[in-house]
Amino acid sequence: MRVVICGGGVIGACTAWFLRRRGIDVIVVERADVAAAASGKAGGFLARDWCEGSPLDALARRSFAIHAQLPEQIAGDWGYRPMTAYSGFVAADGHPRRDAPSALGWLSNGVIIAQRIGTMETAAIVHPKNSP
Repeated sequence: MRVVICGGGVIGACTAWFLRRRGIDVIVVERADVAAAASGKAGGFLARDWCEGSPLDALARRSFAIHAQLPEQIAGDWGYRPMTAYSGFVAADGHPRRDAPSALGWLSNGVIIAQRIGTMETAAIVHPKNSP
């Protein structure tokens, strides 16, 4: 069997890798470069439980677990790191907290944390090896 995948972004590349591991011949067709479009600009954020209660719940949990194993299986200039994640916003000009220190010392003044959206057990990031 031979499979042609259109697009060398994260979905196309991952699909090709998993198919190839199962002995299937794969050809990836990409207009520019691997991860040059949306995949190259994505934050690499992973969330284990955001699909909880939906038909995608089991898939999301399995995907989260597989991502944690990939650094042991695929060499490269990238890493995987559990993280705590927050949602927030930058206070607009004139907002009373525009120049106030953020609740998290590593954020710029005026960034207001709305809520914690992930913990070290439920959120992670895929990142270049030389980045924090």
